[in-house]
Amino acid sequence: MRPEQATAVTARRPARMAKSSRTRGRILDAALVLFNERGAAAVSTNHIAAAAGLSPGNLYYHFTGKQEIIRALHERYAAAHEGMWDPGPGGRADLDRLRANLAAGMELAWEYRFLERELLALLRADPQLRASYRQVYQRRLGQWISFGEGLAADGLIRPPRPPATIADLATSVWLIATNWLPFLEITGDPHDPRQVARGADLVLAVLGPYLAESAAAAAFPAQS
Repeated sequence: MRPEQATAVTARRPARMAKSSRTRGRILDAALVLFNERGAAAVSTNHIAAAAGLSPGNLYYHFTGKQEIIRALHERYAAAHEGMWDPGPGGRADLDRLRANLAAGMELAWEYRFLERELLALLRADPQLRASYRQVYQRRLGQWISFGEGLAADGLIRPPRPPATIADLATSVWLIATNWLPFLEITGDPHDPRQVARGADLVLAVLGPYLAESAAAAAFPAQS
């Protein structure tokens, strides 16, 4: 290959990569809509390809199958949470940020609701996804614990009575936040964004007894 030909090939490479990335995005967007509407088990790669406006062969060029698509959606879901619970400006946690993050978390849960509703079945079916989920869980729970410790250090919440710890409180909050949609699957409507959003209110209700008086008045203004 002559130098000028090599230069032309190199110049075209970023454009091809950008096009491939856009196509992958279309596939993931289409899959997310279908999984949310029908459930992952009822959706095939042919359904996803048709919804994305692609041939099945084109889809398989980008993903080896449905499991890889689900893994990619989980990665995208996890990436959307990154940085939410890191220390804010000045390195401090505060209740405004707590409320905003809880609301944002419920919005993400709604956007990726098939993952929340079907999590156990999806993890049992895919050891690779299960390993990835465990890594995400450990990292995010650690962020929640650090955030709670920051609130306690600033006198905004009272630590639980020993031997319970901030880590126990964070784990309790995690259980409510991540199991709210499966609970709605049985008792309510997991397709109703208003019911999904109530998960944030339930977390605040659990945290209420641990809030300092001034913080509780700010968190529950209607009751102050």
